[in-house]
Amino acid sequence: MDRNNLKVFTTISFFIAIITIVVIPLSLYTSVPKGIGTFSFLLSVVGIPLSIVSMFSKENIAKRMFALFVNLLPLSLFAYAFVMELADEFLRPAP
Repeated sequence: MDRNNLKVFTTISFFIAIITIVVIPLSLYTSVPKGIGTFSFLLSVVGIPLSIVSMFSKENIAKRMFALFVNLLPLSLFAYAFVMELADEFLRPAP
């Protein structure tokens, strides 16, 4: 695939990142249904491979990096919380 044709992946991953950055905070702090936030989280997980593929395009580097970081953010926060929960469980002093 030509590098100019990869702009489609950049555009899709950028829009997924915009949706993620708007919907997830709204679903946490307002009365927006939690299902929309979950859908946005899953959409950002789908956006990660698209963002990685878009790194090879000739699109603006700031747009590509923004899409990659924002799409990685929800999954990395979930992984961080999981690791901290495991550390708390196994490193807590015994009573």
